[in-house]
Amino acid sequence: MGHRNTLGLMVHPVTGALWNNENGPNGGDEINIILPGKNYGWPVASYGRTYEGPRVSEVPWREGIEQPLVFWVPSIAVAGMAVYTGDRFPAWKNNVFVGSMRTGEIPGTGHLERIVFNDKTEELRRETMLTELHQRIREVRQGPDGLLYLLTDEDAGALLRIEPIP
Repeated sequence: MGHRNTLGLMVHPVTGALWNNENGPNGGDEINIILPGKNYGWPVASYGRTYEGPRVSEVPWREGIEQPLVFWVPSIAVAGMAVYTGDRFPAWKNNVFVGSMRTGEIPGTGHLERIVFNDKTEELRRETMLTELHQRIREVRQGPDGLLYLLTDEDAGALLRIEPIP
């Protein structure tokens, strides 16, 4: 319980854990590791703000509520999510990729985010990618060929393949 709007749901291919990402309103997008019987807080505890600006809740954390693994303020309008396990991009092994449909409330700012975790699933850094496309990234998946594939959500949408430069 305590979820607002799940847009990405996956079984982590290495750990077997169930991960979700969900949209906050104007901030407070999250990645969570879903565990049985846990409360993820919405709307009594959130890092988000309403579209008018005030905080959703007085505090972002309360006892008995799971903290998000990752959160975004302002919102990036999270969409699809995948863990990279292929061999084509060795530096990306076990990194999480999240589609973004926009940053804040700014149209044309969708992108792909790469999140690097350590062995304890603690976030080390994020990399924003493909901002120059000005496209809403709706889905990200790893193909059987070890490449990443993206779907954009635009009138002139596209299926994109990310491959290494030789």
